[in-house]
Amino acid sequence: MGESIQQALTRVRPPRVKITYDVETGGAMEKLELPFIVGIFADLTGDRDPEVEPTPVKARKLVDIDRDNFDDVLESCAPRAKISEVPNVLPGKTGNLSGAIQFHKFDDFEPMSVIRAVPDLAEIYAERGRIRAFQAKSEASDTLAKIADSAVSFEPKLKDDGTPDGTVGDDVRKELSAAFAADKPETWGDAADADTVKEILDSMLRGDDRADAAKLKAAKEMIGQFVKDVLTDISDTNKLVAGKLMDQRVCQIDRAIGRQLDLILHSKGFQTMEGTWRGMHYLVFNTETSKTLKLRVMNITKGELLKEMEKAPEFDQSHIFKLIYEAEYGTYGGNPYSLLVGDYEFGRDGPDQALLIKMSQVAAAAHAPFIAAAYAQLFDLATFEDLSRPRDLTKIFESIELAEWTAFRESEDSRYVTLAMPRVLLRTPYGEKTNPVDGVAYEEDVDLYPDPDPNAPAVDLFANDKTECAWDDKQRAAELAKRTPRGKDGRKFLWGNPAYVLAERITHAFALYSWTAAIRGVKGGGLVEGLPVYTYRTAEGDVTMTCPTQVTITDRREKELNDLGFMAICHCKGTNKAAFFGGQTTNSPKKYFSASANANAKLSSMLPYMLAASRFAHYLKVLMRERIGSFMTRANVESFLNDWIANYVLLDDNAPQEVKAAYPLRAAQVNVTDDPANPGSYKATVFLKPHFQLEELSTSIRLVADLPGGG
Repeated sequence: MGESIQQALTRVRPPRVKITYDVETGGAMEKLELPFIVGIFADLTGDRDPEVEPTPVKARKLVDIDRDNFDDVLESCAPRAKISEVPNVLPGKTGNLSGAIQFHKFDDFEPMSVIRAVPDLAEIYAERGRIRAFQAKSEASDTLAKIADSAVSFEPKLKDDGTPDGTVGDDVRKELSAAFAADKPETWGDAADADTVKEILDSMLRGDDRADAAKLKAAKEMIGQFVKDVLTDISDTNKLVAGKLMDQRVCQIDRAIGRQLDLILHSKGFQTMEGTWRGMHYLVFNTETSKTLKLRVMNITKGELLKEMEKAPEFDQSHIFKLIYEAEYGTYGGNPYSLLVGDYEFGRDGPDQALLIKMSQVAAAAHAPFIAAAYAQLFDLATFEDLSRPRDLTKIFESIELAEWTAFRESEDSRYVTLAMPRVLLRTPYGEKTNPVDGVAYEEDVDLYPDPDPNAPAVDLFANDKTECAWDDKQRAAELAKRTPRGKDGRKFLWGNPAYVLAERITHAFALYSWTAAIRGVKGGGLVEGLPVYTYRTAEGDVTMTCPTQVTITDRREKELNDLGFMAICHCKGTNKAAFFGGQTTNSPKKYFSASANANAKLSSMLPYMLAASRFAHYLKVLMRERIGSFMTRANVESFLNDWIANYVLLDDNAPQEVKAAYPLRAAQVNVTDDPANPGSYKATVFLKPHFQLEELSTSIRLVADLPGGG
């Protein structure tokens, strides 16, 4: 007998947690659910325009972002990448490029948009376009093809008596070269209609097109480009037809464009902006935003964030605290932030540690865990690619340089901070077989060379192309011999902040279950799929894959990192998948004599438990906010909150998951005390034992929440 529709729905639709509170509207009681709001802090502008005064931090706010308004938010942030320090390696150019690239939409990070945004690249690409347009016209017209082929022909021309009379193409080349000066492209559109030019125009333009000044000018510019790129300096030994020569020229242009694009795309400013916005794009477009799940973003650099936090005498007087806590968590009608994401990397220096402490205080007060990324420098490494080198990571963190880090880990507030690592690959390098670019044959060079000079000749990326390029073969061979790659250069790949990936796992869990515990383990919600995969053939002849998480982390090293307070994303070898396993916050659990107490201390400081407990803390705050003016005593408040939270407690350890979803707590108790500093207000100490999608705790998680007064 087949399964019933109820059984099928239970299987297809996962059990969802439903936490609500009652609000009286118009004499009727309405059950409301708090939305899950993610606050994101990131530098979304990059290299700021010195002529534009930045908006003061105190005037900035967190704005909603979703799939529909992504480009609008991007444009409002005016992302910008300086290219004035990028060498100009285009033919005939010297020095550096000038200015900066301004991004107006997400597609502006694509190579073709970059070409259009950089004047020198746009100019050479326009030349390419005119050559291709002339070639297309010649392929459609036998007359034009015949003229073009004769112009590149050096076959001997004989008089009637059989004596030599120059070559077949002499007259055509002479006439075209006279009409179109190769060094004066600005005059091409006004070139005189000599006999050959007129014949070419007649074959290119149809009917009334000859009367269209714009079309006539464009056609003449195509002819001028053909003269400049094909006829000028053509060798008298040429045996190729015009079409083949035009293919060669386009190949040369593509190679020149590719070399310049490499330097732009791999420059620090461009990589930073592209990495930030691609990371943001990943989170936004993989999150099912709705009435109950929202993303908000604030454009602020790490330096600005620290400066703002340090200006305030206490953390709770800063603008950031007011935005996160007072404007939402502490305001009637406001919806608390459930998660904070920082697109920053934290290392071992003083400013980083100071900011981490400040953010942990805000996160703890608002019961909104803060996730960001660990910087390789924290491990005394230049890059996470070297993570496998240290034999014992624990010894690194015993250094006196990390005394402040150690003290931070021992604080209660550190339970609200999670540092993910290593970085994650955000896109595969551009190339015909990896990530094709429409409009130009671009093969992004990600090879590692012995010569680090950025001005060194580029590798011939078209060595296996059947198209012959008119380069000096001897010179090219010598350049390639000096530039033999020795692997792939990790610095040339586009890496992003793993905090975005972890945040996506959290929002995915909430969208699926209305509960954020399922974020770790392959089967438990921590699996990340669809990572960019880049494979290549090594010098030894085998095919290998660039790890999309910078470095492969073994089980032993993952446990080591987890014990040190880091949440690692581990790549599944040979696939496009990775997973978060540990779930540890930066907190160093307290040590006890009992093994069970130690295990409980470790579990209760893990991110899934903190997210679950914080969710209930938000509801308790909102419940009391709704009761302001009801003249409730401390005992009344305690009884009311315990009655409410008891609705989500299930004493049965063996209940199925769908039942545990309705009752996600194994035990709960709220103790309310008077707040001596604020008469009429209370403090609630909450003891929770969440058990839905979580390992069983032997004791409860303890949280302290400030409650508004009931009288």
